[in-house]
Amino acid sequence: MNIYTFKLSKRKIVAAVLVVAAILAAIILLVPDRPGAQAASTSGGLKIKTESDCVAYAATLGYQVQPQAADVRKVSIPTEFDDIYNRYNDIQKDCGFDLSQYCGKGVTLYTFSVVNYSGQDGVLLDLLVYKNQVIGGAVYTAAIDGFMHGLMTNPTV
Repeated sequence: MNIYTFKLSKRKIVAAVLVVAAILAAIILLVPDRPGAQAASTSGGLKIKTESDCVAYAATLGYQVQPQAADVRKVSIPTEFDDIYNRYNDIQKDCGFDLSQYCGKGVTLYTFSVVNYSGQDGVLLDLLVYKNQVIGGAVYTAAIDGFMHGLMTNPTV
């Protein structure tokens, strides 16, 4: 049987604490917060800074959209969801997004006309962008008998 002993000095203890603190700091700085992590995973790491970036993102999902947005505006995610917003967020969750992580946040809403949606005219695509990441969106028509689905739910184009 071997017995190993070692003596801890104050210097070694302080050095060990500093090493552990440095490792924890590196983990905190290198691992993004939860909303950013989900957005990066669902947007494929694309940074959305311009309308052209939105067009490129839509193309990765199989949607061809007009190069100019039909509308760009700032909107706020509600701090509490009502029934309608809960149903909308369920659509987002089906596609890997979750807007509840952004309650009370101001986001940019980009709306584009889809030009390659099979058998439908007047189809629109919305992208919700927060800190240069897509956090949600939908494909829909404004017609009375229209439809709405998530970005990745039914990319039949």
